[in-house]
Amino acid sequence: MDIFPEDMVSSATSSPASSLHSPSPHGYGSWVQELSHDQQGVRLIGLLYQCAGEVAAGAFDRANHCLEQITQVASLDAPHTLQRLAAVFADALARKLLNLVPGLSRALLSTSNSAEAHLIPAARRHLFDMLPFMKLAYLTTNHAILEAMEGEKFVHVVDLSGPASNPVQWIALFHAFRARRGGPPHLRITAVHDDKEFLANMAGALAKDAEALDIPFQFSAVEARLDDLDPDALRQLLRVRSGEALAISVVAQLHRLLAADDAGRRHVPGSSCLTPVQIIARSSPSSFGELLERELNTRLQLSPDASSVVSSLSPQSPVLQAAAQQQQRPAAAKLGSFLQAVRALSPKIMVVAEPEANHNAAAFLERFEEALNYYASLFDCLERASAAHRCAAERARVERLVLGEEVRGVVAREGAERKERHERLAQWARRMEAAGMERVGMSYGGMMEARKLLRSLGWGGSYEVVHDARGEAFFFCWHRRPLYSVSAWRPATGRQSGGRLGGSS
Repeated sequence: MDIFPEDMVSSATSSPASSLHSPSPHGYGSWVQELSHDQQGVRLIGLLYQCAGEVAAGAFDRANHCLEQITQVASLDAPHTLQRLAAVFADALARKLLNLVPGLSRALLSTSNSAEAHLIPAARRHLFDMLPFMKLAYLTTNHAILEAMEGEKFVHVVDLSGPASNPVQWIALFHAFRARRGGPPHLRITAVHDDKEFLANMAGALAKDAEALDIPFQFSAVEARLDDLDPDALRQLLRVRSGEALAISVVAQLHRLLAADDAGRRHVPGSSCLTPVQIIARSSPSSFGELLERELNTRLQLSPDASSVVSSLSPQSPVLQAAAQQQQRPAAAKLGSFLQAVRALSPKIMVVAEPEANHNAAAFLERFEEALNYYASLFDCLERASAAHRCAAERARVERLVLGEEVRGVVAREGAERKERHERLAQWARRMEAAGMERVGMSYGGMMEARKLLRSLGWGGSYEVVHDARGEAFFFCWHRRPLYSVSAWRPATGRQSGGRLGGSS
């Protein structure tokens, strides 16, 4: 079941944050003992929404007051899922507030997570083991590649999944190719990852299994992040050759390209931070403070993709007007350029797996609400898995180091630093089609294989794999809520030759 019972959700979300009861400034902990567990849950949800509203308004005192209330109950080590979820979101909201004062936030937060950085790869492995979503993404991607490469003798697979990459995906593909009629193709895999050691380990693991299965195999490594790849040099970077049938796989990474366009945007001085005078004004009921609050609220709720820049400068300011004009000029979109470069490679198939969530909305409060509900489902999945397999320590690492970091990315960061820009499949479809790509239907056989995997791992019932309305993509669901999508694409007919590079066998 969802982490938020229906009565809790309705009571917490039916009213805007500004209308929620503001707790007394005295006796912070007294209300905790007076409420039942369910009542504490409702109260926590209400406080999170209220705190988000105060953060959006730049109201330091009131946001801090909410955070104090939340931390009376919420903790990363708390026994209940909602308390841990609230602690993660309270951390993100506090960082969002601190980011309004860049010098302070950098001094306090610059090294806050460095001590545990070496634990992140292990936490990602725990996530893979505890939840089925990555396994399903790998299986359905491989199934789509296998179908697209029927009869091909020279196959080149490009793995753009970076941190979400896992050699087990391609070892499974080896076995699938080995079992196909006519035998396996000559297979080459190119992996893009920013960790040299990971690439070396991946090369060794794949070479060993390919030799054991007697599959002609070659591995190429590109030490880089997806968002650092130069679209104009993509063919050379990926070592794409004429005569190969090309397949591209990207799992939970394509959304990061949406942040790249903000890196070169021109921002108005003072538009991303507050002066001490403004901070003082926010703690005062004066009309000056209220004016600044309204302006900051407007600014925070604008997406970095908005057509104008809002700052605390006067609207008549020449600097502001120049910045607005700059924002209105067409800009080269990194994602669009990248997808067009992919199309130019003429892949037989490109398979994209992404979180099914709207975490790139224009308004901060909309992103916050979407993230709270989305990650509540993931926390719920983890809680059920850890209870079943008695792996609470592993669950805690995933919540803190993987999901916690994603929440901070969605809630606390703005501009080019906000990498976690998840979007729903409908929006991805518009982006892919605008770049000259068209859908490749995901087969019924692929869906049945995914469902078989769920049953074999004991994940049937709560988890589902369903086709979209057009039968062209898969959704991976938890209690009927889609949490991930997988779709397949190729160059649109008439806009690109498609098929094999070089146009011959």
